[in-house]
Parts: sequence; structure tokens; C-alpha cells
Amino acid sequence: MDKKENLRCALTGQPHDWVPASFFFHLKPHELEGEACTRFHVDFYRKTDVDFLKVMHDGLTAPCTLSPRGLWELKDYRPGRESNAYVSAYLDRVCRVSDALGGDAAVYANIFSPFTLLRRIGEERLLSYIREDASAVRDVLCRMAEDIGWMAEQMVKKAGCMGNFLAFQGAESNLFSVEEYGNWIQESDRILLDAANQASPYNILHFCGWNQVKNHLEVWKDYPGCAVNWAIYVEELSLEEGRKYFGMRPVMGGFDNRKNGLLYCGSQAQVEEETRRIIEMYRRTFGSTDTLILGADCSFLTDFSPERFRWILDTAKACSR
Repeated sequence: MDKKENLRCALTGQPHDWVPASFFFHLKPHELEGEACTRFHVDFYRKTDVDFLKVMHDGLTAPCTLSPRGLWELKDYRPGRESNAYVSAYLDRVCRVSDALGGDAAVYANIFSPFTLLRRIGEERLLSYIREDASAVRDVLCRMAEDIGWMAEQMVKKAGCMGNFLAFQGAESNLFSVEEYGNWIQESDRILLDAANQASPYNILHFCGWNQVKNHLEVWKDYPGCAVNWAIYVEELSLEEGRKYFGMRPVMGGFDNRKNGLLYCGSQAQVEEETRRIIEMYRRTFGSTDTLILGADCSFLTDFSPERFRWILDTAKACSR
């Protein structure tokens, strides 16, 4: 199998040649724009040999202004699709990376949920707007979701992505209650999910362990998507238990992305041994590794050495053989 076929089989729970793996690495300031950004992604793919490449969102903004003069300015937001500067900038980035790889790689776009992007105006400001008029904020999120959902579709249709890596935040246990999340945020999530899943059957859902705070995972439990990735070390929910929790779908994860984690600090022998342990534990639990993709809780910072990812990728292929 080639990488794309192997990954599609993993995402649909079919037998395949090896356990695929992918990891994500933040960009440095000089890599945020233009040719330097494209070169970063291509070099990262060639250097690490990941089974799919996620095009990073670093350096981009949001569909709406991040410096609103008041809630009234956000309420004026209307979907613009290709005329929205944020949408066109990110789509252009992904198209450039996909073209540069020439079809060799399975490419994913990192699509943030409307709430994840809107909270960039500042959490206290956003919470004050919710207190002022929660229904208006919900409506703004839904209009943003129309633009972001259209962008997710274009990532597949125009940029040639296999799917989208759909990242959700806002369910932190110290932020909103389950009911509040359902009332204010969930509708915009659903608009995005509907658009993305119509475009591709291979989307991966990422439930972010933002600021190392546990989430109300029940709000995301039944979100439709091909595979699920969550912060197993923040949530204290293992790959095996998480797969059961999320409806026995394919799962992605296994490694801690934090600086005190094994992948940051361990020796090559320790990382390879942990890779074998994760694979064997999964195989013993479910009888095969057909639904496993190796990855981490989230992206790695720029001080990490991405060559260390190769230790996992090479070991996974050896274990599969």
C-alpha cells in the first residue's frame, strides 16, 4: 500500500500494512508567510516521513475582526466565503503546500471551530459579550461557521486535502457548563461539521485540552467524524477507554506533547519501547491495530527536534511487519 491507501484503511477500520502516525510542529516567525511557509511544510514532511501532513494555522487570524470596538461590530459580521481575507489566505496556503508536495502526501487542513477563533478577541471580552447578549454571540458564531464550513469544503475540493483536522475548544470544565455550551456554541460546531463531512468522509476530530484543563467531553461525544483525537494525558482517558467512549471509532494519539513528556525528554530506546507498548496494548484490547493512528495530544513547540518523530514512525512500521 502507499501512504494514502494505508491511511484510508486505518480511518475506516480495514486491515492495512502498518500503523500510520502523524505529529504536528509549530512554525517559527520567519516561516509564517509565503514561500518560507510552504518550504517549512515540505521540509517537515520529507524530514519526518509522517503518514499525513497537517498544514498549520500559525500566523493566521480569524474570519472576523479580533479587535472589535463592541459586540455591535461583531453583530455586523456576514459570511463572505472567498471574499473573506482570512478564508482566502488559509486556502491559498494549503493549496501551495499541496501543490508543492505533488500528490505524494495525504494533506489535512487544520480547521478551528468558530468559538476557538472568536475567543482570540480575549476571553474576558468574549465572556462579557456573552453576558451582554448570549443569543447575539451564538448568531455570530453560526455566521462564522458558514464561512469556515465553506473553507473546509474548499480544502478538499480545491486544495486536494484528504480531509480536515477539525479542532474544537470551549468545553473546559472551568469555562462553561454543559448546558451553556449546548445553548451558545454547539449550533455553530454542527454547521461546521455538516459542511466538512459532506466534503470528505475522512475528517479527524481534535478535542483540545486547552490550558491543561479537562473538558466536558460529553458535549463532543457524538460529534460526527471519521476518527477522534483528544488530550489523553489531560483528560486522563486512555486510547482504549477513549475509543469505547467515542463509539468505537478509529482513534489518534498515544503521546504527550508537553515538555515533561517522554517524547520530549526520553532517549531513543525509551521512545521506541513506548511506541511498541502503545501498539501492543491496543492490539491486546481490540484484537488488531486496524483503527489506530499514532499521534500526540496536540502540536509541539518550536524548540522540539522533529527528527524524534522518526523514532516512532520507524518503530510503528517495524511492529506492523
